[in-house]
Amino acid sequence: MTPGDQRIPLARLNDMSRSEFVEAIGQVFQYAPWVALNAWEGRPFEDVGRLHDAMMRALKEADRGDQIEFLRGHPDMQAAPEAIEAMTPDSRREHVSAGLDRLSVEQRRRLENLVGGYRTRFGFPFIAALRGRNAAEIFALAEQHLGNDSTDMELYFALGEVAKITRIRLDKLVS
Repeated sequence: MTPGDQRIPLARLNDMSRSEFVEAIGQVFQYAPWVALNAWEGRPFEDVGRLHDAMMRALKEADRGDQIEFLRGHPDMQAAPEAIEAMTPDSRREHVSAGLDRLSVEQRRRLENLVGGYRTRFGFPFIAALRGRNAAEIFALAEQHLGNDSTDMELYFALGEVAKITRIRLDKLVS
């Protein structure tokens, strides 16, 4: 976020140079400032929704290899308190809001097995928007998706979940 967690007015964002723009919102798509860089050309944005659409378009128009590398840049979903503590502030808040920091040892093991199996099967981490979901829903979602046969379907699912996560982050960052 910005210093002091101050929101950035959209008008200011629209007037920023390319490097200022990337500095201001490049972290929204975790570890992928190139998404903001590619979206910059679409300025001026009428509202946060149009900004988010441009950023998602930049991600979706990237070649499949870049999309998968982007997804691989995300950490696996975690339940161990020390792993959650080491996350970016946004990821940490999302994990805590879903109750993943309060799982039993057995539940942690189960989550580790699910997300590890998913990564092995599809080649990228299981990504799910955690806000509004509890641990039981997350377990069910992971089990459901682990049972899919199509990497293309899972890539589509993961990018849809990224869209949910990043829209929440943009709404908190830009006014």
